[in-house]
Amino acid sequence: MATILDVAKEAGVSQGTVSNVLNKKGNVSAEKIQAVEEAARRLGFTINERAKMLRKGSTDLLSVILPDLECSQYREFYNSFKLNAKKQNYSTEILISNDNPRTELELIQKAKSGMAHGVVSVSCLWKDDNPYQKAGIENVVFVERCPRFEAEYFGFDYKKAGKDLAEQILSKGIMNVALVTASEKFSNEREFAEAFKTRLDQNADCQVAHVVTDSFRIAHTILNIFTSAGKIDAIVTTNMGFAVKISEIQKSMFSREKFDIFTLSPVYSLPETEFIKYELNYSLLGKETANRIIQKKCAEHTYHCFENDGIRVWNNFMIREKSAKRLNLLTLEGPEALAMKGLASLYTEKTGTDVKIAVFSYDEVYEQLKSANDLQLFDIFRIDVTWLSWFSDKILYPLDEIDPDIGEIFQEYIPGLDRKYAVINGKIYALPTSPSAQMLFYRKDLFEEPAIQSLYKKRFGQKLDVPKDFKEFNQIAKFFTGFQAGTLEQSIKYGTTLTWGNTGVAATEFLCRYFSHKHHLYDSNGKIVLNDEVGKITLRELMDVIDCTDRSQTSWWTTSAKMFANGETAMSIMFTNYASEILGSGSKIIDKIGFSMVPGGNPLLGGGTLTVAKTTKYPEDALEFIKWITREPAASAIAALGGVSPCVKTYEKYNIINTFPWLELSRECFAVSKTKRPPEGMDKPFEERRFLKILGTAVKSAAQGLITEEQALWQAQAAIEREMM
Repeated sequence: MATILDVAKEAGVSQGTVSNVLNKKGNVSAEKIQAVEEAARRLGFTINERAKMLRKGSTDLLSVILPDLECSQYREFYNSFKLNAKKQNYSTEILISNDNPRTELELIQKAKSGMAHGVVSVSCLWKDDNPYQKAGIENVVFVERCPRFEAEYFGFDYKKAGKDLAEQILSKGIMNVALVTASEKFSNEREFAEAFKTRLDQNADCQVAHVVTDSFRIAHTILNIFTSAGKIDAIVTTNMGFAVKISEIQKSMFSREKFDIFTLSPVYSLPETEFIKYELNYSLLGKETANRIIQKKCAEHTYHCFENDGIRVWNNFMIREKSAKRLNLLTLEGPEALAMKGLASLYTEKTGTDVKIAVFSYDEVYEQLKSANDLQLFDIFRIDVTWLSWFSDKILYPLDEIDPDIGEIFQEYIPGLDRKYAVINGKIYALPTSPSAQMLFYRKDLFEEPAIQSLYKKRFGQKLDVPKDFKEFNQIAKFFTGFQAGTLEQSIKYGTTLTWGNTGVAATEFLCRYFSHKHHLYDSNGKIVLNDEVGKITLRELMDVIDCTDRSQTSWWTTSAKMFANGETAMSIMFTNYASEILGSGSKIIDKIGFSMVPGGNPLLGGGTLTVAKTTKYPEDALEFIKWITREPAASAIAALGGVSPCVKTYEKYNIINTFPWLELSRECFAVSKTKRPPEGMDKPFEERRFLKILGTAVKSAAQGLITEEQALWQAQAAIEREMM
């Protein structure tokens, strides 16, 4: 096995230099960093992180004791726990007890000897004494199964879950039920089973056969149920692992037997037809447990009970006696449109209303909206949020005139969305469908590569870090344009992207930079001012970075995302409702993506909102679809398919956040953004589209060298005063 000394000899440097490179310390030249890394790779040398941690006496390890990883709720919990621990620079180790008390006692000692900062346990120990305390482990949290001794505990309301599923059984008129649980010595299993049976005992006609098993005996248990029990109308179980095994045996050996399978389950984001799932948010449980055990030592006698999600109802809409046979929806091309098309078929299946989704480009959508009252083609519009003020009273049906209680829906949304995405002059005209924010995406591998960091510091005298303003952004973009290094798999052609597709989009590139210096566009008299000192600085910053981009290619944000995904660009600023394209087919940077607030920390907000056409013949049906597609669970399904969601609960789901990790930060952007475009108190609607066209024309003219930067700003200022003020 190679040692540091071997690497030093191979690279022709000192042992101290090798140590500094491998531990990312010290001021080492790019040439020596590259030599050490290549020597380490040739010799197959790796750092034993565990050994290093023990030598340092660090306590950044969290031990998680679980019965197994076959049950999806434990995988969901651990993956979420690990993700949130990693964000706070803690490592995790998973220890499997197989529900064997002797094994768990051994694992307690292992966690102790490993100097774990804390331990989380789904414990199979059920006696009154506390073996963790005896081992000297004070920072411990028990999950799902509450111990008999006093300790900190995180779990769900299993009594309510049992009662709720019993109510489901009764509502469906099911008479013969097999209840399959793990041992009732575990508090969650006992509480669920007792509540379930107590509720069903109140109905003398409903028969319950309770069977206790475990993950090792489940197949044998199910075989016995099928061969020896009488008629079975439904099987109810307490974890997805049992449910999957029951389904497999039924399909392969008893395919003629027809019954429903009810199960406790982690939260899923897409429709499920095989099981009737009662969902518990193990992702949120993992996140909160990680935060608790990291931030401070756990308090004794504390019981944390998280809210049950329950059975999510995909058909949570009103089926009208005379529903519309068809609704036509106009939307913009992008991930959100594809997701809505897929989910619309589910709505049609349940209601009988066919939802036709017409997808147009940005400019085409605007032209359709301008002629909407004349053409009367559409019932629902997906409107860019910047157009809502202009079109609201012209072509849109106020939603609170259709449903006076529509405002209650905002309790489910991210706070503050109503002001930006829904309410105009005190009336609710829309519901948010894809609230998004501009964010900076960057190649994390480039920014963290020691050789590149060393070269950057040598050239600029400062550390390569995520840019805090656009001066730093431009400097980094220039550094990476045409960058080549032996440590990279491919060269970097461009430092960044600029999205120039049309004048409106080009204006957004200007505004992104403008709002890093100033929160609003107007002076103390409410007059829009572009040709002031801030405007000059902004346009100069934008012109200064053009040569670091492939401006001939980036026509729209989906294009910018795809270019970034191709691995030839170091940074890209884009709206989050298009960012999923980074992970598209053929992406070369899936595991190399970093993200942050835009430079300046004042992000532009964008995305779309769903509205009802004033000319529709079916306003109630149109609003019913909009409410369904913008709320749980449909909204989370759109996010899981690459869009974004207005719902708070979406951002608590591990499978979505793990796939699109920038969404958590995106949610924060809505609270942070202080951008203001139209002056407050304007006595007429602000035609944002016209404003963007004027500004974008000036920006593109300057970029192409047709006029100077100063001329561009003066021309834009004159046009705005002439046409809009």
